[in-house]
Amino acid sequence: MSRDKRLQDRSIYPHWCSDTVRFCDQDAAGHINNVAICAYMETARLTFMRDVGMMAPREEGVRGISAGMTISFLAESHWPGKIELGTGVLRIGSSSLTVASAAFKDDACIAAAEMTVVRLKGKTPHPLDAAFRTVLEKYRLAGLPS
Repeated sequence: MSRDKRLQDRSIYPHWCSDTVRFCDQDAAGHINNVAICAYMETARLTFMRDVGMMAPREEGVRGISAGMTISFLAESHWPGKIELGTGVLRIGSSSLTVASAAFKDDACIAAAEMTVVRLKGKTPHPLDAAFRTVLEKYRLAGLPS
């Protein structure tokens, strides 16, 4: 779904943060490289998780781990500059959630991604509680089906 054109629309994202394009983010051709773009998406996901309270201690031994990321690299971009990162909830499972994020530079969407986070207690999936689900619902992507 990360090639879904709807994920390239700035207006659907309820959560925003930014990152800086570093000189070392470039490849030999002078483009922002794919690894750097993946790091921007990690910034988007982790900032979102922090801001919605998923990183706050709730229960002993409960944590969220990254279970996967699908990313589409959509446009070339260059140093210097600022990356704006939009994020929202795509799906809520019993012990996991999938967020979508898009990276924008100079008004162009340069990448879109879907990232799944699983909540664990020890090594076992741990259900998302009702209070946390209520918070996540507020960050659903606008105009996309649940």
